[in-house]
Amino acid sequence: MSKEFVSFFMQVCAFALGGFAAFLLGFKLVWPRVEAFLLRLKIMHRDVALEKDARQMQFAAYERLLVLAHRMEPMLVLARQHQEDLILPLFVSRAIQDIESEYQHNFAQQLYVSDEAWNAVTKLKVNTILLLRNVLDKQDGEVSVDQYVADVLGHVRSQEQNPYQATQKILKREING
Repeated sequence: MSKEFVSFFMQVCAFALGGFAAFLLGFKLVWPRVEAFLLRLKIMHRDVALEKDARQMQFAAYERLLVLAHRMEPMLVLARQHQEDLILPLFVSRAIQDIESEYQHNFAQQLYVSDEAWNAVTKLKVNTILLLRNVLDKQDGEVSVDQYVADVLGHVRSQEQNPYQATQKILKREING
């Protein structure tokens, strides 16, 4: 009986060893494909996360440029700089510096928006500064700050299309489109 037991045990070991060898061979053949699939899956998840982060940064950039376009409106710029005792050239200089500062603070946002959007914001800044300078140059004699503000706002109201709202529409259309 012990000879039969040893023979049986050897057959079981042979089957087990053969099964283990077959498992190792199968694992060695299949594992590279499993590993490649897992790697592709990991890359796909990373790409989705990067795309989500990029989209959030783009959304934040459009949001900041919308705020910038709003803050460049002459009524808001001039209200922020208004002081009773300022002479007109200093008042205008401070208003222009305020616009330049706001623009420079948001300069990096051009990385996340279209060229059309960034060009619209840049054009708005340039035209706003030109407006402030041109209205100052057309003033006769000693004009009060309040009269200057009224002249600037009158010029903005006289335009067929409000450039600040037009720029905001461009930004909104791009982020929503």
